[in-house]
Amino acid sequence: MDLKFSIREGMAPGATIAEKFENLAKMGFAGIEITTTPADSIAAEVMQAAKDTGVVPNIWSSEYLNILDPRPDERARAVASLRAALTVCGEAGGVGVISVPLIATKMQNLPRVPDLSPFMSQAQLERALLKAIFTDLADHCQRGGADVIVEPLNRYEQWWPATLYDGIDICDDVAAPGISMMADFFHMNIEDAHFDESIRAAGKRIKNVHLADSQRQLPGYGHTDFRPGLAALDEIGYEYYLGFECAIPGDPFEDLPKAMDYIRSQAP
Repeated sequence: MDLKFSIREGMAPGATIAEKFENLAKMGFAGIEITTTPADSIAAEVMQAAKDTGVVPNIWSSEYLNILDPRPDERARAVASLRAALTVCGEAGGVGVISVPLIATKMQNLPRVPDLSPFMSQAQLERALLKAIFTDLADHCQRGGADVIVEPLNRYEQWWPATLYDGIDICDDVAAPGISMMADFFHMNIEDAHFDESIRAAGKRIKNVHLADSQRQLPGYGHTDFRPGLAALDEIGYEYYLGFECAIPGDPFEDLPKAMDYIRSQAP
């Protein structure tokens, strides 16, 4: 497997975007995940830094508004933010924009769609609503060349999707190019019993990966066994980025290359 490493913007050392890109290039990173929002507020600076260094802004963020808010105006704001970030991501040659459907709802204690049983339960209604939203966005994704990348999170950060199998269900509900998913080893360590089986089941639906050890520090500082998951990624022909999303215990200029070397030693 060709290992291409990326990192979340806030983890990259440097006082400016240009410095972050320059430092990442020196350390051997291939990509950076842009987290500043709105995306267009930083797009020009990012694209210039990418041109200067060759580091790809592979993942972009939209504002964590409540995409499943029961209030139509708030839901529309969230969808508009996601749509705008997808446009910028495509223009920058990125892979996609991460969507975490219920993180804002749970972490900010925002309203959730009601239970309308016997017509639909709360879970059924949320799933149907998300399918409608993503189906509407799929054409925009295909035209712009950037995916909506669904991220399952552990149960303490959102109720659903939590496992990779939940992400598979969402992708299959929409069943359109432009809607994909990601695998985050930290959240999988809580929710997915077997990394390798979950990754094989998801297959080509996976277009981004986050790496963190068991205590959410850089790989190599905890007790997570990365080998089965990395082997499964190799088996499915994963061709995108392995992104660090975690704490850096010490000096980033020492610890980040060390973490990349550790993952290389665990990969097939």
